[in-house]
Amino acid sequence: MQWFFANFLFAMWNVGLTAGLILGAMLVLRPLLMKITTAQQRAWLGMLGWYGTAAIYIFGMLGRLHILPVTFRDLITPRTGISTYDVPAYLPENYQGAGEYAVALPGGRAVWVEFHDEMVFVLALIWVGVAVALGLWQTRRTNQLKALGRQGQLLADDAPLLFRGLSRRPDDKPVGVRLCRGLPTSFVYQNGEKIDGVRYNMIYLQEELSPQRRELVLRHEWNHIRLHHGWMKCWASALLVMFWWNPILWVAYYFFCRDLEMACDEKTLDDLPGPEQRKQYAQTLVELAAGRILWDVPLAFGECDAVPRVKAAVAWHKPKEWVWMAKWCAFALVFLFFVGGPRNIPYLPQEVVRYWKQAAVEVELPGGWTPAERWLGAEGDGRVTLLAKDTQGIWYQNDYLWDGRDKEFKGGGPWETLDETPDLTGFQQGLW
Repeated sequence: MQWFFANFLFAMWNVGLTAGLILGAMLVLRPLLMKITTAQQRAWLGMLGWYGTAAIYIFGMLGRLHILPVTFRDLITPRTGISTYDVPAYLPENYQGAGEYAVALPGGRAVWVEFHDEMVFVLALIWVGVAVALGLWQTRRTNQLKALGRQGQLLADDAPLLFRGLSRRPDDKPVGVRLCRGLPTSFVYQNGEKIDGVRYNMIYLQEELSPQRRELVLRHEWNHIRLHHGWMKCWASALLVMFWWNPILWVAYYFFCRDLEMACDEKTLDDLPGPEQRKQYAQTLVELAAGRILWDVPLAFGECDAVPRVKAAVAWHKPKEWVWMAKWCAFALVFLFFVGGPRNIPYLPQEVVRYWKQAAVEVELPGGWTPAERWLGAEGDGRVTLLAKDTQGIWYQNDYLWDGRDKEFKGGGPWETLDETPDLTGFQQGLW
């Protein structure tokens, strides 16, 4: 049973590492993505890291969209493991107690690390303890903000502000708006309150805003609901708590929140009828820039970081049709680059290699040559192939077979001299 939980922990840590690699690559590419994609498209791409990796089944299904000749998952998938389409296995997939296990690196190599039950237990305890503490802190702050919002005045359905600020559609879920005094920021809470037996999406507005500013902020918060940003940010926030140990995720979360805000800005500016209102919107961003980033509250969208948003709002103009099409084509290419699963990657089975390491096989070498390179390849049925290149550049081969009944490797006959350089695909250097 303890090994089952250990394998579950390793699997979750693999998820966190994979999410970090995907989101980290997007951070590196961010200057380019800022030019060729919209903010909403960047938010969707971010969900590949936040949602795609955590939902392993979806991650595996997306991996079958291998259309481009090379994908990012080709580059990060280690050559050790079992599955081609699941989350890459950097840490051991089959922990069976203390011993040496392969810690795989993206691309090909593996480092052998000795694991102990006590070490795994302590790491799990620290991970779970910090995650629970962060989750409780986040929940407490969220509840405080929601309680403060519920004290505000609920606007009637026929309030003029609602008609001016909400472009409702017949199939939209009911939306309620409260004017609240003392809020640190205006925010939305999807499925926030049950009013007269009906569940409402709620918008909480700062009462201190002028009537003109209220309408602009209301439009902004309403677009967050229409774009489903509440669910997106809550999910990302939950994964940030779960994988708190990965610093890349903290940086990615910061820019993910910025993209959500900028996506909402783009949608709001597009809805505004004229340049004068767009100018007022940019001025509103400047006036509300005194706020702070509420890291601990997953549903607040009125954070600061206004400088890039104001610059984007001032420079915004309705895109031409060809520009719009070009950005969608660019988005499709980037999407396929990140979702395409690894293809034709030969794996070095961890278990066979682990048995080889534990067996400490004495490899006998002939006296006529000295190996300059040593390579090992393994099959899932226990077959092991040894390759060696001597100082003269000549290649040699030998084979072993794992006997599960006698718990030993058999073989090690005469070395075969090869006429040409062998295919080293799926082999790893220096394991014997």
